[in-house]
Amino acid sequence: MAQPPHFELENAAYFITTSTLGRKQIFRQLRLAEIIVDILLSNRMAWEYTLFAYVIMPDQLHVLLQPNGDLGLSKILNQIKGVSSRRINLKLKQERTWQKGFYDFTIFSDRKFKEKFNYIHFNPVKWNLVKNAEDYPFSSARDYLEKYGAVYYDTS
Repeated sequence: MAQPPHFELENAAYFITTSTLGRKQIFRQLRLAEIIVDILLSNRMAWEYTLFAYVIMPDQLHVLLQPNGDLGLSKILNQIKGVSSRRINLKLKQERTWQKGFYDFTIFSDRKFKEKFNYIHFNPVKWNLVKNAEDYPFSSARDYLEKYGAVYYDTS
C-alpha cells in the first residue's frame, strides 16, 4: 500500500511515529536504543531541526520536531532512519530495521503541542516499562526534569 504524501508547512512542528520492521522489539537492547538517541541528538545542527521531545519504545520511535532548514521533514526522517539502519543492521546482521514510511501529525496549536509532548514522555509509563517517565533511559523526559523541573506540560 502506498504511503500518503507528507505535507509540510513552514515553521511547523510535527509529531512523528515510525516503527521497526515487523514491529520487532529490537530497542529492548540497550546498545541499539543508544544508537537512535545518539543520532537524534548529534545531528540536529547538520540536518537542521529542533528536537522538542523523543522516546524510543521497544518497537517504535516517537519524536516531536521542527525542520529549520532546506532538508524538510521527509529528508530528515530518511536521514535518521537511514543512518540508524546502517548501524543497527551491522550489529544485528540483518538487511532492514524500519518499516517503510512514517506517520506525521502537523501541530497547529499550543494545546496539541503539549498533548503530543506529554504523550511522548508518558508512553513508557503507559506501557508499564517504568513507573515514572524520567526513569526511562531512552526519552527526553529526564532532560526536561533536570532542566525545567517537570516532564509534562500542564494542560488544564
